[in-house]
Amino acid sequence: MIEILREARVDAPVDQVWAVVSDAARAPEWFAFAERVEVRAGEGVGQLRTQHGRWGRKRSEVDQEITALEPNRLLAWRHLAERLDGKPAPKFAASTEFRIELEPDGAATTVRLRSRQEPAGPVRGAVMRLFGTKDVARDMDRSLVRLAGVLN
Repeated sequence: MIEILREARVDAPVDQVWAVVSDAARAPEWFAFAERVEVRAGEGVGQLRTQHGRWGRKRSEVDQEITALEPNRLLAWRHLAERLDGKPAPKFAASTEFRIELEPDGAATTVRLRSRQEPAGPVRGAVMRLFGTKDVARDMDRSLVRLAGVLN
């Protein structure tokens, strides 16, 4: 399992942070991985979304399923499929889960972004550790900075 965790204290109450991070339409404002998020079906746990963005120079699409939703506390999803420039992306991870965890901290909120990936084999895991984790961590850090900017 490869886990990347980033956290920051945001100077806004948890309900204001939740209003931003739980709204798919607002993802492009703060989530560095997303240029657009399209809700395809459902709501709450089980909702299906497609996140559109870029990975390097390529257009990326990630089909997601919401796996946990606890208002003002937790939003989590798993990747169902990933595409680059409209074609299936190379399968480096057997599974990917992303979590946004919120914890009240006085008048502020501690925001944790957590990515967990199960490599699709030892060689692919080594490649992920060498190359992918740095990019994911960088975009998570950028997301936290952008989120603080949206809320201030």
